[in-house]
Amino acid sequence: MKIGKLLLLACLPLTSAFGEVRTYTSKDGQKTFRGELIGYDAATKKAKMRLPRGKIMEFQVTLLSKEDQKHVETQAPILQAQKSLSVETKHYSKRTGKNKPAQGQWHFEKYDHNYIITIENSRDEMLKDVEVEYTFFIERNRREYQNKIEKVTGSGSIDLVLANGTETVTTKSANLELWSDNPVMPTGGGGG
Repeated sequence: MKIGKLLLLACLPLTSAFGEVRTYTSKDGQKTFRGELIGYDAATKKAKMRLPRGKIMEFQVTLLSKEDQKHVETQAPILQAQKSLSVETKHYSKRTGKNKPAQGQWHFEKYDHNYIITIENSRDEMLKDVEVEYTFFIERNRREYQNKIEKVTGSGSIDLVLANGTETVTTKSANLELWSDNPVMPTGGGGG
């Protein structure tokens, strides 16, 4: 999500299978293909894969090697959780300082800048021990930091997200400084 010059990436280790492209081998070991597991139905034992060029393929998981069958089956709860979780972020800034510029000085304000990450569980089962890892980037505004990107990373944990409930994690703060474009100039006046 891009907010002005900020970019926030929130990742849940719970969704480690999401986006993972790996090599799968056929049951006889003769054929391989690369794909991303995007679905698995344990009742019918059908796997759904997205191939690197975007094509979706659905097939019986029994066509895969024993190792790959086990991998698909262990990812099933993660895939189910992905369908039931949503993540939202909300920007939060608190001004921590500002100057009263004298003649020839620039006006500036300092902020602590962070995000509140909300995890919503729409499942009928609770989630335990949810780890949230995040990275966001912020462009510094102060003249000597112009075009410099500050990277803020961290993590937080949630012991329990109740069924059909929400919980939040607050990120670490980045220090943002906003500076005026022009120094304060002398006011007119003069005597005669």
